[in-house]
Amino acid sequence: MRKLAWIFFSIALLASAPVNPAVAETAPDKITLGTITLSLNNLPIYVAQDKGFFAKENLFVEVVVLNASTRAIPALIGGSTQISASSAMTTIRAVEKGANLKIVGGLINAPVYDLYAPPKFKSIKDLKGQTIGVTGLITSDTVLMKEMLKANGLEYPRDYAMLAIGGTPERWIAMQSGNVAAGILSPPFTFAADEAGFVNLGATAKYTPNFTQTVFNVRAEWAQEKRPVLVRFLRAVVRAAHWIHAQKEDTVRIIARRFKFSEKHSEAAWRYFISNNAIPTDGEVNAKGMDKVMQLLAEDGTLHPPLPKTDKYMDLSYLDEARRAAQ
Repeated sequence: MRKLAWIFFSIALLASAPVNPAVAETAPDKITLGTITLSLNNLPIYVAQDKGFFAKENLFVEVVVLNASTRAIPALIGGSTQISASSAMTTIRAVEKGANLKIVGGLINAPVYDLYAPPKFKSIKDLKGQTIGVTGLITSDTVLMKEMLKANGLEYPRDYAMLAIGGTPERWIAMQSGNVAAGILSPPFTFAADEAGFVNLGATAKYTPNFTQTVFNVRAEWAQEKRPVLVRFLRAVVRAAHWIHAQKEDTVRIIARRFKFSEKHSEAAWRYFISNNAIPTDGEVNAKGMDKVMQLLAEDGTLHPPLPKTDKYMDLSYLDEARRAAQ
């Protein structure tokens, strides 16, 4: 009886003992990562998840979808997310309004959208008087689309209307149902549109060849406090980018599984993003693309000459440290 009592006492003592710090450190650090939509713009994130690169860095990355950069940035500022994969343009707008945000790495370094419409529309000019589906009214992809239409003589809101309906999957659904006359799509949805008989009216890259599309953003104070966590996150993303460029077949399988697209469309999407240098090889931010972003923001009145240096909006020291550790 005395022996049984001793066993119960020992169990109770162990249960009440403080947790060993060495054991506690094995628990993964959680990051909530805000994204815009299910999109190949996030391919390095998906690869880092599926290949276990985040897990190898002892990170649990919860990816949430927020449907527009104009929602993702407020979520980041408010602390609902710790990292945001959203547009450089929206980040700069937020900084100019007083947000203490920093761009810490590149995700998509080139425009990846084409403008599609039903076959009755033969040219961009035919969209006059129509409603076009967009992610958001001032999101970067919408700005790219407006540049296309402006180059073809169409000005907003004089010549067309816009309906904010969310990311590429949502726009594609709206286009098929006839709720909007046109919309910009990115691969692999462009290939589905081709097969469905929609007309490609042009590529955003033709009108704005240098443009930094999607970046990783953080609150500056969180980054300083959690520097080792952020560096580990970026190291996993850099390794994922290396994998994407070097391992075509495996990356194509990940695309097909994530998007439920055929291997043919998935491989074509991989080739599109790689051949257009959309996915940075080492997490870098397209410097010329940032210059173009700032030029467009000056044109809409967000920025005023003389334009600030990009250092105001970026801190690449975390990426530099992650690259060194990834080698």
